[in-house]
Amino acid sequence: MKKHLIGNWAYAFVVLIGMAALSGGLPSIAAGEVKIGVIYPFTGGSAAAGRELEIGARLAADIANRTMPDLPMDIANHAGIQSLGGEKVRLLFRDHKGDPRLGADLAETLITSEKVQGIIGSYQSSVTRAVSDVCERHGIPMINGTSTSPALTQRGYQWFWRTTPHDK
Repeated sequence: MKKHLIGNWAYAFVVLIGMAALSGGLPSIAAGEVKIGVIYPFTGGSAAAGRELEIGARLAADIANRTMPDLPMDIANHAGIQSLGGEKVRLLFRDHKGDPRLGADLAETLITSEKVQGIIGSYQSSVTRAVSDVCERHGIPMINGTSTSPALTQRGYQWFWRTTPHDK
Protein backbone atom coordinates (compact mmCIF):
# COMPACT_ATOMS: atom_id res chain seq x y z
CA MET A 1 0.00 0.00 0.00
CA LYS A 2 2.74 2.49 0.92
CA LYS A 3 4.67 1.73 -2.29
CA HIS A 4 1.46 2.40 -4.26
CA LEU A 5 0.95 5.71 -2.42
CA ILE A 6 4.53 6.78 -3.08
CA GLY A 7 4.18 5.89 -6.75
CA ASN A 8 0.95 7.86 -7.12
CA TRP A 9 2.42 10.96 -5.49
CA ALA A 10 5.63 10.76 -7.49
CA TYR A 11 3.61 10.33 -10.68
CA ALA A 12 1.43 13.30 -9.78
CA PHE A 13 4.52 15.45 -9.21
CA VAL A 14 6.06 14.48 -12.53
CA VAL A 15 2.80 15.22 -14.36
CA LEU A 16 2.28 18.50 -12.52
CA ILE A 17 5.81 19.72 -13.16
CA GLY A 18 5.59 18.74 -16.81
CA MET A 19 2.30 20.58 -17.19
CA ALA A 20 3.74 23.62 -15.41
CA ALA A 21 6.59 23.67 -17.90
CA LEU A 22 4.12 23.55 -20.78
CA SER A 23 2.05 26.35 -19.26
CA GLY A 24 4.91 28.79 -19.66
CA GLY A 25 4.92 29.54 -15.94
CA LEU A 26 8.39 28.22 -15.21
CA PRO A 27 10.57 31.11 -16.39
CA SER A 28 9.28 33.21 -13.48
CA ILE A 29 10.43 30.76 -10.79
CA ALA A 30 13.22 31.46 -8.37
CA ALA A 31 16.46 29.81 -9.35
CA GLY A 32 16.57 26.23 -8.22
CA GLU A 33 12.94 25.59 -7.29
CA VAL A 34 9.51 24.76 -8.60
CA LYS A 35 6.77 25.99 -6.26
CA ILE A 36 3.71 23.78 -5.89
CA GLY A 37 0.70 24.87 -3.85
CA VAL A 38 -0.85 22.12 -1.74
CA ILE A 39 -4.38 22.92 -0.56
CA TYR A 40 -5.96 20.44 1.86
CA PRO A 41 -8.10 20.51 5.03
CA PHE A 42 -5.68 20.61 7.98
CA THR A 43 -8.37 21.68 10.48
CA GLY A 44 -12.02 20.76 10.79
CA GLY A 45 -13.80 17.47 10.18
CA SER A 46 -11.43 16.24 7.45
CA ALA A 47 -8.20 17.28 9.17
CA ALA A 48 -7.03 13.68 9.65
CA ALA A 49 -7.24 13.06 5.90
CA GLY A 50 -5.49 16.36 5.22
CA ARG A 51 -2.62 15.42 7.52
CA GLU A 52 -2.21 12.04 5.79
CA LEU A 53 -2.20 13.75 2.39
CA GLU A 54 0.39 16.24 3.66
CA ILE A 55 2.66 13.34 4.66
CA GLY A 56 2.30 11.86 1.17
CA ALA A 57 3.10 15.17 -0.50
CA ARG A 58 6.14 15.74 1.69
CA LEU A 59 7.38 12.23 0.95
CA ALA A 60 6.94 12.70 -2.81
CA ALA A 61 8.80 16.01 -2.71
CA ASP A 62 11.59 14.39 -0.71
CA ILE A 63 11.86 11.62 -3.30
CA ALA A 64 11.89 14.17 -6.12
CA ASN A 65 14.45 16.43 -4.46
CA ARG A 66 17.17 13.96 -3.54
CA THR A 67 18.74 10.77 -4.83
CA MET A 68 17.39 7.55 -3.32
CA PRO A 69 19.14 4.76 -5.25
CA ASP A 70 17.51 1.98 -3.22
CA LEU A 71 14.01 3.11 -4.16
CA PRO A 72 12.92 1.42 -7.43
CA MET A 73 11.46 4.54 -9.07
CA ASP A 74 12.90 6.60 -11.92
CA ILE A 75 12.27 9.87 -10.09
CA ALA A 76 14.39 8.62 -7.16
CA ASN A 77 17.49 8.14 -9.34
CA HIS A 78 18.27 11.87 -9.57
CA ALA A 79 18.13 14.84 -7.25
CA GLY A 80 15.64 17.41 -8.50
CA ILE A 81 13.59 17.53 -11.68
CA GLN A 82 16.01 16.51 -14.42
CA SER A 83 14.03 18.01 -17.30
CA LEU A 84 14.33 21.35 -15.49
CA GLY A 85 18.05 21.19 -14.82
CA GLY A 86 17.71 19.66 -11.35
CA GLU A 87 15.22 22.22 -9.99
CA LYS A 88 13.95 21.30 -6.51
CA VAL A 89 10.27 21.03 -5.58
CA ARG A 90 9.11 23.45 -2.89
CA LEU A 91 5.68 22.81 -1.39
CA LEU A 92 3.51 25.62 -0.02
CA PHE A 93 0.79 24.13 2.21
CA ARG A 94 -2.51 25.88 2.84
CA ASP A 95 -5.54 24.88 4.98
CA HIS A 96 -8.91 25.32 3.27
CA LYS A 97 -10.81 24.15 6.40
CA GLY A 98 -13.41 22.45 4.20
CA ASP A 99 -14.59 25.82 2.84
CA PRO A 100 -14.80 26.13 -0.98
CA ARG A 101 -14.63 29.94 -0.88
CA LEU A 102 -11.51 29.84 1.30
CA GLY A 103 -9.99 27.23 -1.02
CA ALA A 104 -10.55 29.50 -4.03
CA ASP A 105 -9.04 32.47 -2.18
CA LEU A 106 -6.01 30.41 -1.19
CA ALA A 107 -5.52 29.28 -4.79
CA GLU A 108 -5.77 32.87 -6.02
CA THR A 109 -3.12 34.01 -3.53
CA LEU A 110 -0.82 31.08 -4.25
CA ILE A 111 -1.01 31.82 -7.97
CA THR A 112 -0.85 35.61 -7.96
CA SER A 113 1.33 36.36 -4.92
CA GLU A 114 3.35 33.20 -4.33
CA LYS A 115 3.74 32.48 -8.08
CA VAL A 116 3.21 28.71 -7.81
CA GLN A 117 3.57 26.74 -11.02
CA GLY A 118 0.95 24.16 -10.05
CA ILE A 119 -1.52 23.14 -7.36
CA ILE A 120 -2.32 19.80 -5.75
CA GLY A 121 -5.52 19.29 -3.75
CA SER A 122 -8.14 19.57 -2.38
CA TYR A 123 -9.70 16.36 -0.97
CA GLN A 124 -13.33 17.53 -0.81
CA SER A 125 -14.99 17.74 -4.22
CA SER A 126 -16.71 21.06 -3.45
CA VAL A 127 -13.38 22.68 -2.60
CA THR A 128 -11.67 21.00 -5.55
CA ARG A 129 -14.29 22.50 -7.85
CA ALA A 130 -13.67 26.02 -6.50
CA VAL A 131 -9.87 25.69 -6.58
CA SER A 132 -9.86 24.20 -10.08
CA ASP A 133 -11.99 27.10 -11.33
CA VAL A 134 -9.25 29.50 -10.19
CA CYS A 135 -6.50 27.34 -11.70
CA GLU A 136 -8.34 27.12 -15.01
CA ARG A 137 -8.82 30.88 -15.15
CA HIS A 138 -5.07 31.42 -14.61
CA GLY A 139 -3.85 28.53 -16.79
CA ILE A 140 -2.17 26.83 -13.82
CA PRO A 141 -2.15 23.02 -13.75
CA MET A 142 -4.02 21.30 -10.93
CA ILE A 143 -3.66 17.62 -10.08
CA ASN A 144 -6.26 15.99 -7.86
CA GLY A 145 -5.84 12.53 -6.42
CA THR A 146 -8.72 12.41 -3.96
CA SER A 147 -11.94 14.11 -5.09
CA THR A 148 -14.37 11.69 -6.69
CA SER A 149 -17.26 13.79 -8.02
CA PRO A 150 -17.75 12.82 -11.70
CA ALA A 151 -18.69 16.43 -12.52
CA LEU A 152 -15.12 17.59 -11.88
CA THR A 153 -13.82 16.03 -15.09
CA GLN A 154 -16.93 16.73 -17.17
CA ARG A 155 -16.36 20.48 -17.43
CA GLY A 156 -13.91 20.40 -20.33
CA TYR A 157 -11.12 22.07 -18.34
CA GLN A 158 -7.64 22.09 -19.88
CA TRP A 159 -5.72 22.58 -16.61
CA PHE A 160 -7.36 20.04 -14.29
CA TRP A 161 -6.48 16.35 -13.97
CA ARG A 162 -7.71 13.68 -11.60
CA THR A 163 -5.59 10.61 -10.82
CA THR A 164 -8.25 8.67 -8.93
CA PRO A 165 -11.50 7.03 -10.09
CA HIS A 166 -14.75 8.95 -9.74
CA ASP A 167 -17.88 7.85 -7.86
CA LYS A 168 -19.59 6.18 -10.81
